[in-house]
Amino acid sequence: MKTRIVVTAVIKKGNLLLFGRKPAGVEPYPNTLHLLGGGIKQESESTEEDLRREIREEAGIEVRNLHKIGFDEDYEPDKHGETTHYLFLQYETDYERGEPKAGDDITALEWHDKRELPTLALNRPSKKMFKKMGWL
Repeated sequence: MKTRIVVTAVIKKGNLLLFGRKPAGVEPYPNTLHLLGGGIKQESESTEEDLRREIREEAGIEVRNLHKIGFDEDYEPDKHGETTHYLFLQYETDYERGEPKAGDDITALEWHDKRELPTLALNRPSKKMFKKMGWL
């Protein structure tokens, strides 16, 4: 089984949080809202550089005030159907500038009020993280 290290961010703009939606039926975690981020390039970038790059690729925005909030792991099929061990490095950050526009492998970007978290179709790792943060 392969392992994939992923860096993700809770991107805040006041009480709003930015989520990405992947194409329907595409693993991992199909038909759910995702935190923005992606796989890290250990050979060439720091974790924070990876996170900033992934956010630019997926949303076309810049962020500031990166704070580490935790890590987690999960097992889920990847986009090819192969069960993968995911390690999530989780950050909290603030929206800085740019007009959010879905790019890379995200079909839509959605801002949601933090109070909506209990009603959102979040992926399993995001739900666990928000529970640890006391937001769910």
